[in-house]
Amino acid sequence: MSLRDRLTSGTYFLIVRIILSGRRWPVLKRSASGMGADKPNGVVNYSRRPPQRPFFQRIRYAIWNPEERTFLGRTGRRWGVIGMIYLVMYICIIIFFSICMCGLLATMDDRIPYFTLADSIIGDNPGMGHRPLIYQEGALIWYNADNITHIKKYTDNIDEFLAQYENKTLLPNGGVNQRDCGDVKPPREEVCSFNTSQFGPCSKEFGYGYAAKTPCLIIKLNRLFDWKPQFYENPGAIPPEMPPDLQEFIKNNATAQQLRSVWVSCQGERPADVEALGPLKYWPYPGVPETYFPYDNTPGYLSPLVAVQLLKPTLHQIINIRCRAWARNIIYTESLKERLGSTHLEIMID
Repeated sequence: MSLRDRLTSGTYFLIVRIILSGRRWPVLKRSASGMGADKPNGVVNYSRRPPQRPFFQRIRYAIWNPEERTFLGRTGRRWGVIGMIYLVMYICIIIFFSICMCGLLATMDDRIPYFTLADSIIGDNPGMGHRPLIYQEGALIWYNADNITHIKKYTDNIDEFLAQYENKTLLPNGGVNQRDCGDVKPPREEVCSFNTSQFGPCSKEFGYGYAAKTPCLIIKLNRLFDWKPQFYENPGAIPPEMPPDLQEFIKNNATAQQLRSVWVSCQGERPADVEALGPLKYWPYPGVPETYFPYDNTPGYLSPLVAVQLLKPTLHQIINIRCRAWARNIIYTESLKERLGSTHLEIMID
């Protein structure tokens, strides 16, 4: 072992012995004149090991030390400096956050989303919905036509959904800007009203047909900001996969204004469902008129509805139904994961 290694190891050994024996440890201090505090060589001041105190006394001294007048290890002056640093830091953070938030809000509109249609997460293809819809039961409508409790569960669900249609005071603005549009689009700050009395036997007065075993389904097209449908104005351009009864209505019964509609049809999903579903009746007609488009988030707007009545469904059998919207710019998929332009439901009447 070299002389250097021996000296180094010897020094470490001496330090360990001093620490374990509790001896005083010399500390070099210099006065303002550069000399030691007590002796000219400056090596006279010593630091003693802190006195041994009981456990709880050590905790008390850690919180407040009356000898050094420190709280949690810091004097009042040091706590003041730290508090001032944090105060200035948080003030700067608040100012920076406020500037960023003001800049963000300056670019946003209360009515118009920043991203719309294809640029948004929702996309530019509207979906559909239906009522009644009991969320605990999913898409299944299963009731006993002789059981008032069963029927009430579904009719109450429809009543709740149609409440704003029948009582305008429930709307955020009280429906003061609603008007009967007819075939004319309303001005920008007004919206078209929707009268549920057009549902005929599918209205509340007739219990939506559930007790008579001719239940009605309320179909709606979901709102999509600034979406404008492209209509099948030319009956010759109707796609061949459109249901025959809807094609016949468009070609023979639809008025010129009704041709500018988003058409709605419901069918059984499988051949057995088609047979069990039976004939259907649409109220007021199987379409949504042009006057309700585009949706621009105007207060008081209500989504247009179509009531579909099952005139003679097969009893004691689950019938799978898919309702679909028809327009040239509505993409339709049969996937259960991504139901574009359609909605699925099941019904069983006992």
